[in-house]
Amino acid sequence: MRKFLLGLLVLVSCAASAVPVWRWVDENGTIHYSDRPVPGAERIELDGAQSFPSGARLPPRPTPSGRQQEGDQSRRYSSLDVISPAEQETLWNIGATLEVQVALDPPLQRGHRLDVYLDGQLQNVDATSARFTVPEVYRGMHRLRAIVEDANGRELVGSGTVTFMVQQTSIQNPNNPNAPPRRRN
Repeated sequence: MRKFLLGLLVLVSCAASAVPVWRWVDENGTIHYSDRPVPGAERIELDGAQSFPSGARLPPRPTPSGRQQEGDQSRRYSSLDVISPAEQETLWNIGATLEVQVALDPPLQRGHRLDVYLDGQLQNVDATSARFTVPEVYRGMHRLRAIVEDANGRELVGSGTVTFMVQQTSIQNPNNPNAPPRRRN
């Protein structure tokens, strides 16, 4: 959106000052505008800048009916992502309690439930916000996936599966500050 607005600003400012405008598309498909030609660019002829009389007003937006507002409450989710733990992240000494953060757009709607699967097993967590904890996560490699279900148990949106590792410092490790003191014979 920023690039579009910047391009539009360049076009308007160039049109106002009668400077030629050049347009080209890079290898990534991004459209660029400039006041200087580059290889492969095409010159764009601009008509005068569009203007409106000072008294012009946009028509008022119609107010949504009750039916439309009701539909807004059951908008479709556009995304659900597990933010933390990150893919292939190694977590150290978490004390068997996993802190999870998800990003859900739009936010969780009334009557819907956020469920979490750890290693394919549904976890009994009360996930009513984007941050929650999953108990009893011990050392090893784990897979985590989140889903949103409606009141009928139908999956509305799901995250990708995140793989992460939990490591626990051994009390046998002499570098562990919590290790019991060694006996000397």
